[in-house]
Amino acid sequence: MLEGDVSDEDLGRVPRLAPDCDPTALQLSPAEGFLLSRIDGNTTWRMLREIGGMPPDEVDCLVEDWMAQSVIRIDGRVPSVARRKEAVQSAPSSRAAAKGEIDESLLDPDLDMDVEIQRKILVFEAGLENNYFQILGVERTADERDIKRAYFALSKEFHPDRYFRREIGGYGPRLNAVFKKVLEAYELLTDPASRAEIRKSLEEARASDSQSGGEASSASSGGRAAPRTPIERLRQRMPFKLPEKLRRERSEKGDQLFETASVAEERGDLADAAANLRLAIAFDSRNTEYKQAFGRVQARLAVQRIEETLKQQEAGLDAGARKELSCLCDEALLYRGEDAETLHLVARGWLAIGDEDKAMKYAGQAADGSPESVDFLTTVAEIHLSRSEKGHAIKVLERALELDPGDLKARKLYELLKKKSRGGSSANGGGR
Repeated sequence: MLEGDVSDEDLGRVPRLAPDCDPTALQLSPAEGFLLSRIDGNTTWRMLREIGGMPPDEVDCLVEDWMAQSVIRIDGRVPSVARRKEAVQSAPSSRAAAKGEIDESLLDPDLDMDVEIQRKILVFEAGLENNYFQILGVERTADERDIKRAYFALSKEFHPDRYFRREIGGYGPRLNAVFKKVLEAYELLTDPASRAEIRKSLEEARASDSQSGGEASSASSGGRAAPRTPIERLRQRMPFKLPEKLRRERSEKGDQLFETASVAEERGDLADAAANLRLAIAFDSRNTEYKQAFGRVQARLAVQRIEETLKQQEAGLDAGARKELSCLCDEALLYRGEDAETLHLVARGWLAIGDEDKAMKYAGQAADGSPESVDFLTTVAEIHLSRSEKGHAIKVLERALELDPGDLKARKLYELLKKKSRGGSSANGGGR
């Protein structure tokens, strides 16, 4: 037997639900819920592999994961942590999926993206309607530190810039949608007020679901409540829904907060507007108008903060400031990525951070969108200069000065570069 494999002896063992575990309290995808519902004290591990509806490695991963979490137990067997970690890395995650299976025909081995990464993106995309805790893959009791850790882990995996200059076909828009949802979840859950309200909403929905389930059970047994086992409750589990009266009350509260946010935005208090919109979404997470307004305000707020940070640039940016600035650039792009002014500002942000490739990417997009802008062209020239590409910088500045010979910033930089060139510096900066 290879190290880490499940032995024949273990495959013949029978998993059982832990006595003190209520599986209906777990956050499970439909596939995970189905697998757990098959653990009935009679079905062997081997049989679970056959009927689990997922690859055997992933079944093994979940079984050992649940053992480690004391969700289930198997007499004479301890969880293999090494095996579980290996399986998690090799198997596509199903936690994010909330609806159905992915379309395998969308997987394209010819793209400049690993097929398993494509699969992960499709699985995550299928679960974008999950609640915000599920989106980030954290428990509802998670604190701000847990939420930030989960967000940065997902950012490393799904950040669109990870695939900069790669041929990824239709996965570009998918990555943007996934990362935007991850960012939205992060924004709402790191705020204590909206996080508490989202928890409350989920608990109210759960309580309503439990109550309606109990009433149905009582009615079906002639008025006598028929107790259900945890496994039976899991099999009957449906998506939690708020009763109409409570849903209407929360919607009305959301509208009030939305109006308050609109007033705050009009007077220029973007932070207050964003705070009220977070709460509005927490009260009614399906309202697209709230989310559109939140995106608009977050974009304006990100732009405002980028401008403030760049004004302080002369004092230098420490590691914390660079990290915050990169997050602000991400937010501005996701919420207002088609705006040339925003693209230009983001380019200057990345230049301040020291990432010249990203700076050039967005400065180029801004200049392409507004080819008559001397300011945008000057930024492109500055990036070339940062790359020691003096020749390219001079050519871009000459084009800028043809548009506006009187632009002081472009003129000053151009004359400085020409002077250095005459002094013996090469005007042939590295080509692109």
